[in-house]
Amino acid sequence: MKSSWRLFRIAGIDIGVHYTWIFIFILISWSLAVGIFPQQWSAAIRWSMGVVAALGLFISVLLHELAHSLVAQSRGMKVGSITLFIFGGVSNLEEEPGKPGTEFAMAIVGPLTSLVLGLALWGLAIAVSGSIISFGDLLNVTLLNSPSVSVIGYLGWINITLAIFNMIPGFPLDGGRVLRSILWRSSGSLKKATDIAATVGRLIGWAFIIFGVAQIFGFGWWIFQGFFSGIWIAFIGWFLMSAADASRRDLTLKEHLSGIKVKDVMNSQPGGIDPDTTVEQVVSNIFQRLHGRAVPVCYDDKLLGIVTIDDVKKLKREQWATTPVERIMTRQPLYTVSPEDGLDGAFKMIAQHAINQVLVTQDGKCVGMLSRADIIGHLQMSQELGITRK
Repeated sequence: MKSSWRLFRIAGIDIGVHYTWIFIFILISWSLAVGIFPQQWSAAIRWSMGVVAALGLFISVLLHELAHSLVAQSRGMKVGSITLFIFGGVSNLEEEPGKPGTEFAMAIVGPLTSLVLGLALWGLAIAVSGSIISFGDLLNVTLLNSPSVSVIGYLGWINITLAIFNMIPGFPLDGGRVLRSILWRSSGSLKKATDIAATVGRLIGWAFIIFGVAQIFGFGWWIFQGFFSGIWIAFIGWFLMSAADASRRDLTLKEHLSGIKVKDVMNSQPGGIDPDTTVEQVVSNIFQRLHGRAVPVCYDDKLLGIVTIDDVKKLKREQWATTPVERIMTRQPLYTVSPEDGLDGAFKMIAQHAINQVLVTQDGKCVGMLSRADIIGHLQMSQELGITRK
């Protein structure tokens, strides 16, 4: 089952939703229809306005992430896609910013977009209602005179709140990235800046967890009160802590792999096979005897594809003896790297596309194979021997 679905493209960027977004869409629609919008409205109006507001939030988060992505593109960075999920959205960059100024610009533009959008919707709510509405009253729908003004007011409030929340200086929130870019510029060390920003992110995550637990036990404050609100806040805190730790680990891994070339780690004898080799021969001679998980398929030294254990598992056992691998192999385009490529880039490709190995090619020929196991084994051996990268 796919974890996310592509919806459309904007400026060459794939826009998709993760399956967890469905839960937040239903939760927001339900909470507005049942808990916020006045019960004197009919059920049809409350639920329809709830769905409209949830879709409005979808568009708001998309504009926030699109601002990040467009700035990244303007700085020469490639953006693969934008995915919306339960906690908001994420721009999937093919590379990290190379300069602190680039990261600052990318990070700050998202909250600014949300703030401008929120202020515009606040002004629209005032214009449509014909009366002054304070920020605190944007959620007090009993003071607003129509369902449409209530939805506009809610979206104005949520965008301003989104801007404020994202500027909390805890990595990997936008505010944390702004903090990291400032520390990076002042110290000249990305690692030091990341360590500090990630530590702040962990502390803020703990603060959210403690605050959420307090709500669970009845210590309510303003709109943040109640059992479910407390669980949600604590969950956000846990997410911030996990994301901060993951960001720190990713940077540490990248540092360990930097300066190492694919040719230093790859398997230079991948054992290519002919396309008419049967699946049963591959299983018995390579997967079982040599404990391999994949093998390139070649003809006259030309790379045709790759056959993996996952390809074999799609075929019924009784068909192995009569089926040539060319019928089940993964064909071009394939994920490939060259022997001179950096190991950190190759590992990112493997992780990004959720694959177990990439082929190493040169002049159209397969000269090796690089797997997750090869990279992990290299790291483990380096750690055991006390070899560190300078």
